[in-house]
Amino acid sequence: MKNSAISQYLPHYIENFKIFSQWKKHESKHYVFFYLPESLAEKEITEIVKTQEAGFKRILDFLKVKAPKQKIKYYLYPNRKIKKELMGDDWYAQAIYHNFTVHLLYTKKIKPLEAHEDTHLLSLPWGLAIGFFQEGLAEYLTGHNWHGQPHEILVKKSLKKNILPDFKIMFSHKNWADLDDKNVLAYYCYAGSMVKFMLEKFGRNKFKKFYQNLNREYSQIKNIRIFKDVYKMTPVEMQRRWMSQIN
Repeated sequence: MKNSAISQYLPHYIENFKIFSQWKKHESKHYVFFYLPESLAEKEITEIVKTQEAGFKRILDFLKVKAPKQKIKYYLYPNRKIKKELMGDDWYAQAIYHNFTVHLLYTKKIKPLEAHEDTHLLSLPWGLAIGFFQEGLAEYLTGHNWHGQPHEILVKKSLKKNILPDFKIMFSHKNWADLDDKNVLAYYCYAGSMVKFMLEKFGRNKFKKFYQNLNREYSQIKNIRIFKDVYKMTPVEMQRRWMSQIN
């Protein structure tokens, strides 16, 4: 599947970064990195390259897909203000499908590197699943949340606070997109933990079949039907098994 064949909702996206003249560039085997002179990213570029190249291999080994012909372009921003001015959004990181690009904040406190955003790009041959499972796969292949903690730590706290939606609700892409921003880290940990359970308990091949058949345009009921066909159980039963392991 070609990247251009997959549309992406980008309400704030702009391309001022393309005409920005101050970028420095560093190229590795599978990446082209852009960063500002004397920034933290410039100082740590060797470690950044090492981290991303290791994650790249890990993702391809899991997905069992060929390396793309084009390199992934990384734009590393030193603060939220510059990131918003150049690409339109001040969030931690975004993967842009149509031009195989990642835009990422890189500061002393915020370094969302490793496999997450690259998984969004490298998994495109599998198709574009609904948000909960797309983000869950990216979190699983990263192996921890964006603060470096195991997903289960926050999941347990979130279950005690009763702030996680029922698993069956997550079979609608809209329901995932409409979750409140206040608990976004908890939701990502939830997705990562659930996908990890599904993969390690029932296998990669079953998850791949399920993932490839999901569709963002389908209703919650239709996506649940796909789940039942593959896993031979209801989302309620899967959630019960997952929670039993978590507890």
